[in-house]
Amino acid sequence: MILRHCSPSSSYALLDTGFAESMPIATTRRPLTVIFTWMLAKDKHVEKYRQLWYKKGFDVLTVKTSPFDLLMPPLGGQVVAKNLVQSLSQLYAQYNEIVVHAFSVGGYQFGLTLNELTKNEDNKHILNAIKGIVLDSMVFADDCAPGLSRAITLNPVVQPIIESSIKLFLKTCKPIVKYYDICERMYFHPALKYSGLFLYSRDDVVSSVANNEKVIDLWTRLGHNVRHKCWDTSTHVLHYRDHQQDYEQELHRFVQSLKLRHN
Repeated sequence: MILRHCSPSSSYALLDTGFAESMPIATTRRPLTVIFTWMLAKDKHVEKYRQLWYKKGFDVLTVKTSPFDLLMPPLGGQVVAKNLVQSLSQLYAQYNEIVVHAFSVGGYQFGLTLNELTKNEDNKHILNAIKGIVLDSMVFADDCAPGLSRAITLNPVVQPIIESSIKLFLKTCKPIVKYYDICERMYFHPALKYSGLFLYSRDDVVSSVANNEKVIDLWTRLGHNVRHKCWDTSTHVLHYRDHQQDYEQELHRFVQSLKLRHN
């Protein structure tokens, strides 16, 4: 197991083969899943998703995003993206088929990573290695304030105060907002054709149904391989808990549609 620090904050990337630390990493090629977790995700909750991918024959790289990374992209999220690209470049010899599984604001962090990859022609091999993207409870720019406030606290009295503070911060810090615009541009003006699976619900106040469906419609019209599942009732980043059988079936069908060589 290899620990790779991706920013001066609490964010990091953690490579795990699914085996005990005393066991060697397999010499045969396996596909890699990069999990971009939701805000303040606890490792014990992320573990069930790692197990899903282990059972499918994937190794897993876990990338965590802190509130600092989200609110201070030049010192946080952008640093995470640059160091993650460096790590993926080093890992490319072993992993040349990658599936991304991004949750909530993890989609923002993946957007910054995509932007970093597209800025340099030398990274094209990594971009081409990304065979599929799973977006679970994707948070868009206008969802940031309510989403982050709910991630920080469950207190219904404190949430509106935090949300208003974040909105004021974003309104007065235009240089910060440009990074959110960059992330959305990666989705609404994609550089490549992606295979995508969108997982969301109609009663999720954090992940906009309209924005999810706008990206789905755009990618479909551009000829991307797109699948989606929208539940009428489900919980933000807890769709697997609320709809385990559906979730596993959608994930299985999506992976099968990718026709990976090493899976």
